[in-house]
Amino acid sequence: MTKQHKIEQLWQGLTQASLSFHGNQIHYAYIAPKNAKAAVTIVNGRCESYLKYQEIAYDFYSQGFAVFMFDHLGQGLSTRLLPVAEKGYIHSFNDYIDGLALFVEQVVKSNWQGEHFLLAHSMGAAISYLYLANNPHPFTKAVLSAPMFGIPTPNIPAWLAKLIVNTLSLIGLNKHYFLGQAGYQDKPFLNNQLMQNETRYRVFRQLYKENPDLRLGGVTVGWLKQAFTAIEQIKSTPASASLPVLLLQAEKDTIVDNQAQNQIVSKNELITKKVYQDSWHEILFEQDLIRDKALQDIFDFFKMDLCE
Repeated sequence: MTKQHKIEQLWQGLTQASLSFHGNQIHYAYIAPKNAKAAVTIVNGRCESYLKYQEIAYDFYSQGFAVFMFDHLGQGLSTRLLPVAEKGYIHSFNDYIDGLALFVEQVVKSNWQGEHFLLAHSMGAAISYLYLANNPHPFTKAVLSAPMFGIPTPNIPAWLAKLIVNTLSLIGLNKHYFLGQAGYQDKPFLNNQLMQNETRYRVFRQLYKENPDLRLGGVTVGWLKQAFTAIEQIKSTPASASLPVLLLQAEKDTIVDNQAQNQIVSKNELITKKVYQDSWHEILFEQDLIRDKALQDIFDFFKMDLCE
């Protein structure tokens, strides 16, 4: 049986449901092997859905982990917040954080009482960083993959980008696409900046083709304003990691700012950074040579705690 067939078979045993959040629905899923030795909560990035994480869920399940996943408000299968569903929008970044907190309290804690770890990617890592800093939680270790601690502004200075966003917000354009942003685009593999593994990229795009409700386009003014605000909060949060954190950095990332990650790492002795040479943004969807190394590093990091 191929790995893909095993993934599909595993997915048939997945529990999928939703919970109510301020009148909206947050969709989630979880699965646990018999005699699971630990659990991992996966917090995905912008534009993503837990449906995209089927291979990763399988990899953790195969290592004896119960796996918990959910879709952020405004994306994936969760409630969209604007009439144009493909617009990337959030009223407040705190809604992301509160959504994670609610999921942990109502779903994760109700279905798992043992050792628990957190794995978060990109925007999800920014959400998780602030969540861990400001909320009681059950996690003993966390892995942050390519965390969104800064957003590159290659064509203009960062201060000017923020000024433009704030100005557009002040004149009431929060729900409008930011300059140059548009609806969902099925970009060909050769034009993507996310990953170098063509097979995984095609699987991801095919998933969105077959499930149009998953599609999310560009960001709105409001989303960018909230993201910039969250990034400033991250920078000003003193040593927020009260637990050991492994930060995975993609050497050739163009989606988030690696220097911003380095600044956070330098201020917190509980964060260990690993750099993955030649990796693009989505380390866990990369070429096998990169992905396998990252997964092994994660398993080693988590299992050190299980053996203590």
